[in-house]
Amino acid sequence: MLGRMIGRTIAAALLGLALFAPVANAQTSRQAEVVVELYTAQGCDQCPRANRLLGMLAREENVLALTFPVGIWDYLGWEDTLAHPAYADRQRAFSRTLRVRGRFTPQLVFNGASQMSASSWDEARAAFDQAKAQRATLAPEITITRFRTNSVRVTVGAGRPRTTPADVWVMSYDEGPIDVYVSRGINRYRRVFHYNVVTSIDNLGAWNGGPVWFDRTRCSPSCAVIVQEPYGGRVLAAAYLPER
Repeated sequence: MLGRMIGRTIAAALLGLALFAPVANAQTSRQAEVVVELYTAQGCDQCPRANRLLGMLAREENVLALTFPVGIWDYLGWEDTLAHPAYADRQRAFSRTLRVRGRFTPQLVFNGASQMSASSWDEARAAFDQAKAQRATLAPEITITRFRTNSVRVTVGAGRPRTTPADVWVMSYDEGPIDVYVSRGINRYRRVFHYNVVTSIDNLGAWNGGPVWFDRTRCSPSCAVIVQEPYGGRVLAAAYLPER
């Protein structure tokens, strides 16, 4: 009898270890106090400098700073090598919500609530500090967990109930720097460096104020999640998971 009890205890312990194994080496995300998005283009003369500014902001604690390359100036002779139509769609959504006439680069968007040109570092820094001071206090907690298999689980905690569900966006990004040599156009013969470049963006689903979770087979090399009011609205919460 005692032997069977010991055997069952050992078997239960081994099963517990097996269930725990995928989590044992899991990597967990950080909450972002402010989200900065830079819309940039390799065919824009002021964008290389704006890219460096984004790289500086990305090094600050609890800041999610992302670069969205757009092909707005491709017609001038150089097609942006990192641009994607989904990034242009996101910029258009912000333009409608923030009532910006047309699109431009380099453009900074802070928490989906304000925007400005990135041409002036001093003005951009002041706007960044203001956005950080006005961060949401009732934001839901977001957790991104990467397992040993490189699969990712996204959890959005409970918050204030919403009549209009918010969007949950997941983004893969490359911290870089990504170096692109431009051989034509306004930046010809220049090397343009990019930081925290978004490489994919997907809408995971909706968040209505209750806890919800999503699974992804992969989100790398770095991963970010943004909970945002629909149609290019205000950012409610964000988290990021750096490269291992």
